[in-house]
Amino acid sequence: MISIPYFKQIAKSNAKFLGVFTLVLCVFLIVMTNVFTPETINGFQSATKGTAVSHIMEGNGTLIGFMSNSFYALMAIIFPMVYSIMVGNRMIAEKVDKGNMAGFLSTPTTRLQITVSSAVYFVLSLAIMWGISSIVGIIAANTFQPDALDIDTFLLLNLGAFLYHLVISSICFCTSCIFNSSKNSLTFGAGIPLYFFVVSLFIKLSDSLDFLKYFTLNTLYDTQKIVEGSGYAGDFVIMLIISICLYTVGIVWFQKKDLPL
Repeated sequence: MISIPYFKQIAKSNAKFLGVFTLVLCVFLIVMTNVFTPETINGFQSATKGTAVSHIMEGNGTLIGFMSNSFYALMAIIFPMVYSIMVGNRMIAEKVDKGNMAGFLSTPTTRLQITVSSAVYFVLSLAIMWGISSIVGIIAANTFQPDALDIDTFLLLNLGAFLYHLVISSICFCTSCIFNSSKNSLTFGAGIPLYFFVVSLFIKLSDSLDFLKYFTLNTLYDTQKIVEGSGYAGDFVIMLIISICLYTVGIVWFQKKDLPL
């Protein structure tokens, strides 16, 4: 079901996006492990105490505790999300919108091969992104702050981030398969993830907005549960199931819909 030539083509065309966004994550991880010592963390917490920002700066006094409420609440969410929004639209909808899909379908490559190859690339690219980020983060921590990073928890946080972005990518991929125009694909493919992100920010800014957790999938990526070491496994499974379902819907929908070729 995978077309190797088509897979190579989309991998090559999206390589720069994967490289740039992976580099951004790695830079943030290096900076955090280099700058944010336990003393610095305590200083930030004291400086923001009593303010709305204090909810983001909370932690258990450790590097991983601080990262769970800062890096994994902001940078690790928004930058890979932008990657998924851009690449998800480029996978299918942009090709249909620009008329390039007709050229691909005029070859022996089938619709099923196009969508499956695109989905496999999308998943693998996210795995590469978080795999490289994990390695860089561990190396940086061992270099700048030996023994300060809880590696097991760090890897679990990255696994959770990967599964969360697997869900985001499945939303972007599914909308790209459903709509024939980039405008509509981006409206929903970008709008839904951004809505989840904004709602999650409101929740962090005030305890009175905790009820909003039922209106965002970001609740499934609970860094506090991961740091505490319990209660996250079910959320991981749910994110995986949602991803599989949405990728499947996108693939089936594209096979059956009419194309303006």
